[in-house]
Amino acid sequence: MTGDLIEVWRVHDQINFYLLEHIPDHGLEAVTLLKNGQPSTGRNVARIFAHMHDVRVMTLGRDFRKGVPRFPAGAVPGRKELQVALRASSHAVEGRLGRLIERGERIKDRPGVILLGYLIAHESHHRGQLVLALKQSGVRMPEEARYGIWSHWFRPGLP
Repeated sequence: MTGDLIEVWRVHDQINFYLLEHIPDHGLEAVTLLKNGQPSTGRNVARIFAHMHDVRVMTLGRDFRKGVPRFPAGAVPGRKELQVALRASSHAVEGRLGRLIERGERIKDRPGVILLGYLIAHESHHRGQLVLALKQSGVRMPEEARYGIWSHWFRPGLP
C-alpha cells in the first residue's frame, strides 16, 4: 500500500515538472487578470511554484526538512531554482508520507495519508491557477503540454 501511495505522489509531482518544463521563460512572469482586465498583483507563475514548494516544506516536520532549500519571502525564483527545490521537497514528502503510512501515524487526529490528499488538492488548485494566468497573459503552451498533464496518470513505466 505504501508503495502505491508513493507512486500516486510521484505521478502528481511529474505533472508539476512536466508543466514547469514546458512553460516558456516569459511565462514564469504571467499573472491572472482581474475582472477589469488589468493584471492582478498576486503571485506570478514562478511564485506559485515557489508557494507550492513552501507549503510542502511547511508540512514536512523537522525530520524531513534537512537539506531542502527555502525561498525568502517574496522571492521570484527561476526555473532551475524551482526544479532543484521542488525535487528536494518532493523527495522529502515521499519520506514523510512513507513514515506516516508505515507507522500508522496521525495528523491532527486524522490518518497520516491525509497529507497526500491535501498536497495533491493544494497543488492541483495552483496548477489550474497558473494555467489560467498563462492563458490570460497570452502565453501559449505547446499543444502537447496542454493535454500532456493528463496523460501522466496512465503512462506506464514512470520512475
